[in-house]
Amino acid sequence: MQRDELTIKVNKCQQGDPEAFAWLVSEYGPRLYRYFHRFSGSGQEAEDLLQDMFVKLVEKIRNYHHRGLFEAWLFRVAANLARDRARRNQQRVSRTVSLNVGPEGQGSLIDTLKSVEKTASQRLDDKEQADRLGQALAQLSEQEREIILLRHYGGLSFKEIAEQLKIPIGTALTRVHRGLKHLKRIISDG
Repeated sequence: MQRDELTIKVNKCQQGDPEAFAWLVSEYGPRLYRYFHRFSGSGQEAEDLLQDMFVKLVEKIRNYHHRGLFEAWLFRVAANLARDRARRNQQRVSRTVSLNVGPEGQGSLIDTLKSVEKTASQRLDDKEQADRLGQALAQLSEQEREIILLRHYGGLSFKEIAEQLKIPIGTALTRVHRGLKHLKRIISDG
């Protein structure tokens, strides 16, 4: 997607164009779902958060000033929504974080196509590794998990993470590094 196309779509959304909004939903919905799913560990919770996210988007997009950082703004809204929901439910995300990305436990289309080539034992090994990674992510602090999810699953740059969390870029780099180091230690010990 080109930045000019995104700018046009955002501007049309701000004017209330339902087709432009549908485009944003189709363009960012899958990534937001994966982010929410990994944050919450629940497909149902991820679907609820995604629905709430698009309601928020309708409410907030008129106040957005497009400066080429739409994804950072979008994931900031998503992160705030997920944190607010977790606080509101008065539960800390401590259960196993599932790494399945599609509805009802299905992977992405690319994953599905790749899996056709794999043997049954390879698929079992992949599932076990995904389960171990999910369990390790669940053991991280909320701050560590959030920054790793923003970087590796939200696809945000370190600069965007720093802006979103209102921290210096060096701090963002350090937190991601420490979080990954902690994650590696948990996986190695497990």
